[in-house]
This record gives sequence, C-alpha cells and structure tokens, in this order.
Amino acid sequence: MNTFSLSRSLSILSLALATASVHAADVDITMVPNSEGQLEVKLRPGANFDGMVSSLVFTVKWDAGTEAHLGAIQQVEPASTYLPISRSGGEQDAGGDRYQIFVGFGMTPMQWIPSEWVAGQEYTVVTIPVTGTAEFSLVNDTWTGLNNADYYLALGGADKTGTIYGDISTGVIAGDLGEGGLSVVPNPTNKATVITMELRKAQDLNLDLLNAAGQTVWKESRPNASGTVRIPLDLASLDKGVYLLRVHAADRVITQRVVKR
Repeated sequence: MNTFSLSRSLSILSLALATASVHAADVDITMVPNSEGQLEVKLRPGANFDGMVSSLVFTVKWDAGTEAHLGAIQQVEPASTYLPISRSGGEQDAGGDRYQIFVGFGMTPMQWIPSEWVAGQEYTVVTIPVTGTAEFSLVNDTWTGLNNADYYLALGGADKTGTIYGDISTGVIAGDLGEGGLSVVPNPTNKATVITMELRKAQDLNLDLLNAAGQTVWKESRPNASGTVRIPLDLASLDKGVYLLRVHAADRVITQRVVKR
C-alpha cells in the first residue's frame, strides 16, 4: 500500500471513529432462546449507527448443579465481520453458579461492509448452542464485577454501555413433556393464540408472559395438568412486540417467543 492509500485509509477510519463518538447512543443487550433451544444474544442501539463497534463484553450465568454447558458459538454476516466474538477462557464455577465470559473486538466500521444499525431494532450478534437443561441469563453481579466481566460495549472507542433487559431461560425440551412439546398457534398473532402442551404425566403448570423489559404481563396456573393441555392467551390489550412465554413444568422451565403484531 502506498503512502497516499495508507493516509486515505487512516483518514476514513478516523472519520468513522469520530462519527461513532458524536452520534452513537447507548446500546442495550438481551438474550433469548430460539426455536432450536440455542441462545441468541442481541444488541439494541439507541440511535442509528454505522461506525465501528470497538468492543463488547458480556457474561452468561447458569446453575452449576446442572449438566448444562455451552457449545461452540456461531456468527453470521454482517456481525461476524464488524464484531467477531469469542469465549474468554473456559466455563468457571463459583458459589453454585457457572459463568462463561464472552468478548468481541471490532476493527471494521459497519459502513465498509456495508451495514447499519437502526435505532430501537434488535440485532443478533452471536448464537450459542446449549446442551442439557438449565436457566441461563446475562448478568452483572458480584462475580462479574470482580472478574472485569460486567456488560460493556464501546462504539468508536467511546463507552456506550446500556442495560441488560429481559430475563430468559432455555434448554432442551425433554423429560415430562411428550413428543408434541410446547407450541403456540397462531404465532405471530394480533389478538389471541392458544398454548398447547403434550404431557406424559400429571404435573402442576405455572405460566407467565414477559415483555421486553422483563415485566410479567400475564400469568396462568394449571394444577395437576395431564395429557393434551390447551390454554388460551389473549394479547389484544398488549402492545405490539416480542414477548417471552415461560412454562414452569415439574423440574424444568420451557420457553417460547410470542410475537404480537
């Protein structure tokens, strides 16, 4: 590369960094289960952005008493280019909990790909396979504070760390659920839908629906349920968006995303 080309590249990079620092707003983070029982980590920017995502740190926690573990992470374009993510060390047990730290370092401004974030939209930056069954969550707690592993995000070298929102669990659907598992039909829906479960044996069910802020907006209990269970869910009074249905069944928690159009 000649001197002119190098100088031009550095100038463009400097402009990208400056634009990020001036225009970027804080970026929130969440984690949701997909239909295959994997964890999807999503970022939600507070403003439009197409500069450099400099760095990201987040930590996943679950019960160390389970047989659950996290598999090899998966990334797709464009996130794999503007923010490559990897594990920082291995899984660590502390105080009955298990932790895995993840880090990402970006070197390519998004407009070079090209790509862009739109304010308020969620962007999946990494997918993490799960083996076993457990409740997983993104955390800032005493352990992460002592290990420099609290959620952190920088845009163009400037700290734009937002908040962790939502509270989810995921895992392999097995055990007391039958082959039919858990289904929500129709989904998406603009009004009502029906939750259906096939249970191998009688058990108490407790269901709740959480909004994007992690607040419970609906609850239902079905003591000693068995066989085919159908539970109506009316979303007419709720805002449009993505909700998380949690079903507490026997010794496990099963989740399903529900979309209100």
